[in-house]
Amino acid sequence: MKKKLFLICAFAMAGLSMISCNSDDEDFERSIVGKWNYNKTIVSTNGGTPVDSPYNEHEEGCNKDYVEFVQGGVFRDVILFKNQQGVCTEDTAPNSTWTKDNSTLTIGNDVYTIVTLNGSELRYENTTDVSGVPVKVVKVYTKN
Repeated sequence: MKKKLFLICAFAMAGLSMISCNSDDEDFERSIVGKWNYNKTIVSTNGGTPVDSPYNEHEEGCNKDYVEFVQGGVFRDVILFKNQQGVCTEDTAPNSTWTKDNSTLTIGNDVYTIVTLNGSELRYENTTDVSGVPVKVVKVYTKN
């Protein structure tokens, strides 16, 4: 009896050891293609305390505003609003292009570093110089 219990435990342990624990947060090989809803922007100046600014511009009664990474490299920035007839309508900026190479994301002429890319969240950031002061901007999106 003890031998059977030992064998069962040994097989269970062997099976569990084959299961991989992989964090989606840093899986930059994951596809970015799809629609991503605006969530918030995080800004920090000169390495200071980050300030969260939630995205509150979603039109009530419409789907959420989003960016879309279309297969083949087309980037769409879509804002939804109600027209005069009360119908939710897309207001799109002119399409741009995008490319992704591991954690480097290029949208048009802007280059970002992907911080998080998983099945539910996309975060990318860049740092720009504003009058000699470094300003880091992190854009946060949730999967549509």
